[in-house]
Amino acid sequence: MNKLNLLLLSLCLIFTLHVQAEEANKLKLPDTEILVNLHDSNDISLYQYPATGNDLVIWVGANGWQDRTIKMARDIAAKGIEVWQIDFAEALMLTSSSNFMRNLDARYVADIIDAAHKRTGKRVILFAQGYVAIPVLRGATLWQQRENHQGKLLGAVLFSPDLVTGLPELGKDPEYLPIVRNTAIPLMIFQGSLHGSPAQFVHLVKELNSNNPNVYHQGLPGVTSIFYHDENSPETLKMLQTLPQKTSELFTFFDSLSVQAAPTNYIQPSQVSGARLDSKLNEFAGNPKPLTIDLKDAHGKRFHLNDYRGKVTVVNFWATWCPPCVEEIPSLNRLREQMKGQPFELISVNYADSPKQIVEFMQKVNVEFPVLVDPNGKTAQQWKVIGFPSTFVIGKDGNIKYGVNAAIHWDSPEVVDMLKTLSQ
Repeated sequence: MNKLNLLLLSLCLIFTLHVQAEEANKLKLPDTEILVNLHDSNDISLYQYPATGNDLVIWVGANGWQDRTIKMARDIAAKGIEVWQIDFAEALMLTSSSNFMRNLDARYVADIIDAAHKRTGKRVILFAQGYVAIPVLRGATLWQQRENHQGKLLGAVLFSPDLVTGLPELGKDPEYLPIVRNTAIPLMIFQGSLHGSPAQFVHLVKELNSNNPNVYHQGLPGVTSIFYHDENSPETLKMLQTLPQKTSELFTFFDSLSVQAAPTNYIQPSQVSGARLDSKLNEFAGNPKPLTIDLKDAHGKRFHLNDYRGKVTVVNFWATWCPPCVEEIPSLNRLREQMKGQPFELISVNYADSPKQIVEFMQKVNVEFPVLVDPNGKTAQQWKVIGFPSTFVIGKDGNIKYGVNAAIHWDSPEVVDMLKTLSQ
């Protein structure tokens, strides 16, 4: 065997050992699975973390179960609280998405609640994160409407829930699904401060309270959602440590509530339209007056912009963890090049990444325009940015003319011509 082949063999062996080590370090899902028969005669399996106490968490998830969620289920079970984990997309062999969650038959959730009571006789609390809160709240409501339901459904714990009808036009506030005003079970919401704007969350709580007197919430500063695998802020790690004990306390708290909301006559709609993503620049529908931007760039240089007049200004909100954001960077670079000689400015505002993360990212991806750091997401929230990327086009008169809430080809002839026309 020559030296080259020996080297290649050694590299393959090192890679194999590395992969095996990574696999060995991953937490494994429990061997215990429960088979539940659904109302439409489908059988569905879920993972069980047994415990000897009288309480049970039904945790409805999405996109599979990662180390963090597996460890949390184990830690909760160690407190004497049984845990069932079900990912309906995985169990039904379908693709998980926000639209899937919007249109999942919520009777499946009600069926799981029924099965939990019949098999265990335990008190139940539901867990859900993000868009999974939609079928969870619907399922709990439909379960309450069943004449023959048994047992106690004490409430639901929601982590940074997404309960909007869809992605709104840029500059407009989101609207909430009807289930928000029809939920009757007690709720505890752990809301990451980086997940949406505080003003929108206040509106969500108000909508939930319209029928439900038992809506409680705790803000998590500097957090998007604690179950994102790369979310490692001190606040997130602290919450992960304390959540098992908080869960135990919530069973007691929910069970002690003396005022209960009456079940509603809610009916799940047959089809809910999904998030609307723009495919091109659209006329801006919100307040045309842009807000001041006063931020430092990734290298610490301060950037202050409160007068946009005289130049066409493109303001791009993005994040390093957002694939569409990254995909449109080359076309933004090319746009900047094509607009040379024009009264034109292109800046970007990075959402909640640290300067170190941004600098490391820019060492791998060529970014030829200023990258400003929005460390707590406050600027994005003030601009009513809901999704990423979101981009605003400001005319020479200082007013926002166009917007787009998705990635587009910024160097396409249509876009370049539009911007050059604005710059005249």
